[in-house]
Amino acid sequence: MDRENCLGRRGCLDFWTKENNSIITKWKSVQRVQKGNHQKDLLKQCYSEIGKLLQKIQGLPSVAATLSLELTVLYNTLLFSFGLSDHGGAGRGELLTLGLVRALEALDSEPQSSDPLDLWRAVLQISGSQEWIVFFHQLACLQWAEWLSAGQLEKIRELAVLLADSRVSHCRMAERTVMFYIQQILCPVDSISRPEYLQEKQIQKNIIISKYLISYVFLVGAEMMEAGEVSAALLNFQEAAALPCPRSVLAQVHTLMGLCLRQLGRPQSALQCYRKALEIDFGCLSALYQSSLVFRQLAVAQAEIEALRLLHSAVKESCCNWIHLITHESLLCSPSLISTFKTPAVLGVKHSLAQSNLRYGRISEAVEQYLDLLTSFHNDEQLVTTDSSPALPRIPEIYLEAAVSLLKAKRYWDVVAVCEEVVAKTVDLIPQRLTLDHTEGKKESLNCALWAATAFFFQGQAFTWLKESKESISNYTRCINIVIKVPVEHTGWLRGGPDLCEETLTSIMALRRLKALAFAGRGVSFMARQQGKEALLNFQLSLQATPGCEETELWLTEALWSLGRREEAVAFWSKHQSSTREETVEEVPQRALPLYLMSSVGEMETVDAEEMRRRMRECSS
Repeated sequence: MDRENCLGRRGCLDFWTKENNSIITKWKSVQRVQKGNHQKDLLKQCYSEIGKLLQKIQGLPSVAATLSLELTVLYNTLLFSFGLSDHGGAGRGELLTLGLVRALEALDSEPQSSDPLDLWRAVLQISGSQEWIVFFHQLACLQWAEWLSAGQLEKIRELAVLLADSRVSHCRMAERTVMFYIQQILCPVDSISRPEYLQEKQIQKNIIISKYLISYVFLVGAEMMEAGEVSAALLNFQEAAALPCPRSVLAQVHTLMGLCLRQLGRPQSALQCYRKALEIDFGCLSALYQSSLVFRQLAVAQAEIEALRLLHSAVKESCCNWIHLITHESLLCSPSLISTFKTPAVLGVKHSLAQSNLRYGRISEAVEQYLDLLTSFHNDEQLVTTDSSPALPRIPEIYLEAAVSLLKAKRYWDVVAVCEEVVAKTVDLIPQRLTLDHTEGKKESLNCALWAATAFFFQGQAFTWLKESKESISNYTRCINIVIKVPVEHTGWLRGGPDLCEETLTSIMALRRLKALAFAGRGVSFMARQQGKEALLNFQLSLQATPGCEETELWLTEALWSLGRREEAVAFWSKHQSSTREETVEEVPQRALPLYLMSSVGEMETVDAEEMRRRMRECSS
């Protein structure tokens, strides 16, 4: 009976070996010729098939005769799991623990604990001189990768010591231990029948070990950065740059050095690091993206736009890259590192490029890019970015930015059409009265109020330039009717408070500014209709909402003059010319307005200031 069981296991061993080899051969052959989604689909298929094979093997008691194959299949299963970003780390720790327990049972050792470090200690003690040690060292690499991705640095240090003790006892440093004793092979192992496959990969050993070591160093540096020890983190990354490693990883080291220098207030030095990263590996998109952010900080328009153009081209190319089963980024769990290595998706880069062109007054380019974005939305292209890239802003905000660019390009009917889409999606979501609190529902209602009011305001501006004063007054009024639903008058709220978040305070500030702009715009339209009294009232209401606006003061003076109230006009003019801006503008904290509102300022018809000064001087003399 024992002979029959042995023959049966030998038959299963041969069959399972062929099945493992078939799966791995299929993956390797397709990986060479296909990219992108085709590889992703095959990866999922291979992961499913290898997982089922592992279940069949683990369905039988573990014995020494099949241990090498079981460890190989377990390694391949875990490696495919790392390649599936949407799979995450679900179940990998349990698979590793079960694999170690079964290995001990196969080697006639009873597990004394379920703690992974205790299991590793037991496995390495009894397998040091046996044929399975190479498989355990491969598996140890994936255990380390799993702990790296979870940020469990202390466990990594302890495992490194265990691995060192299992091979050489004279290592002095934990980092040197890692360099010498963590074996990592980033391709699936075919089977125990091809030991030469392992030898082929030995020439890459030092580089691969360094890749894991630098991931460890990255996390240590990230801990320093999060603790505010930026200078120490910079030194840490500078030491990492001296290690042998793949070019792509070395480029990321220089990117992190640039991040530290930027936080230390040295943007020019940061740019030098980003340039070095790109010289090492032009595929380091995070360095290109971080460069664009520094150029924006320095207001170097041409350089920022050129960086974004290059990034847009590179991101489009990267959509078709080959899939790597374990990426360097997948080993990093630190929020600061994740945010550093994030780059926008194609639509995100196009939006950043459109924003920059709008901000710097390159209107024709901005219009083209915004219209491309709106077309993408209508074509249902992917709007939800992956976990590795920053998300797009809210879609209504992009529509409003597009409307501003069209307004500046004097495409007024297009402005009306784009804003109508925003109104159609938001106006029905605004309650009759808005209260200010921190609940998500109220914040979303506040957002809808801001978007709809801004859309009506832009339509009012467009109709003003089209000389359709009746339509412009109607749209400015719709804007005002929405704004007055929100209690934006109290400057105490703008100074902050425990019940209002920064996002809500910024929205209130924007609505307050919009209210002033809408009253001023409506006043201009009344002036065009020779309705001076109504215009005067609107200019006064605008200055009540936001005192100190020079353009509105000019219009109010013009309204008084047109009504024949010249002495009042001169008095008002003299008063506001003699007072300083600091005295007239309310002292509230300045919060950044949305780009679409900042860019819309100045699109109102203006008063001839020189002519106004001449009239005031003549009337005063």
